[in-house]
Amino acid sequence: MTRFSSFAEAGRLLVPALLALPDLQDACVIGLNDRGALVAQPVAEVFGAPVVRVFVVSRHGQKLADGLPDVRDRNVVVVDDGVETGSAARVLAAALREQSARRIVLAVPVCSAAQVAPLGELYDDLVALSVAPDGLPLSGHYESFDLLS
Repeated sequence: MTRFSSFAEAGRLLVPALLALPDLQDACVIGLNDRGALVAQPVAEVFGAPVVRVFVVSRHGQKLADGLPDVRDRNVVVVDDGVETGSAARVLAAALREQSARRIVLAVPVCSAAQVAPLGELYDDLVALSVAPDGLPLSGHYESFDLLS
């Protein structure tokens, strides 16, 4: 199992894989929720963009992406601290497609094995440094899962 010392380290380790993908210049970098924004910071620095923090919230029994910028005809890199169930990543992918984003990439340090194929169908590219067995909690992949790490 891959363990990351911090959210920032996880983000730094995502950078080479993202730079290997073609056509991501001028990408909007979205940090999914608070921890995702911490992982996204090193990615955003390389792309010369700010991190846009987006939250998946429930309103009237429906999950929505809150804080989503205008991404029409833009490349978007969605960064999260990892994927267990994939529910937030699915909500965000649908919102980005609805806004006609040009290309969307999901970049995570760790992804549950069961979510790789379904999310790979929703995103143009999926970058996952580690694929975890199902049922393993995301927190187990970090030395500290504290927002201050």
